[in-house]
Amino acid sequence: MKNSKLLCVLLLLLFSGMNDAQKNDPVKITVKEKGKKPQTIEKQENLPHFIQFGISSKNHEAFRNKYKIDIRYENCVISPHISKTAKENNLALAKLLTQKYGESWKKDLEIIPYGL
Repeated sequence: MKNSKLLCVLLLLLFSGMNDAQKNDPVKITVKEKGKKPQTIEKQENLPHFIQFGISSKNHEAFRNKYKIDIRYENCVISPHISKTAKENNLALAKLLTQKYGESWKKDLEIIPYGL
């Protein structure tokens, strides 16, 4: 009985930090202005993104618009697998941004991505 409770708690902790993969299709927004033909704008929701853990503390919209890279805040519970995935993802994005923009992107982001 004691072992089964421990197993249940461990499984709960493991799965509470995992996110189900979601496919984010572009969002279509129709803008109507008086006297003009309605215009449909497609907003891409599935941008490459840095993975952070915890509570979002900043608005990263300017960074997102300038570099086309988003910042996603995940659950506070971090398993070894999620930690490894986040580090690999963040290191790869940081390498690409550094190759393309030098070190200036770091100042624009105003946070240190997890694992860097």
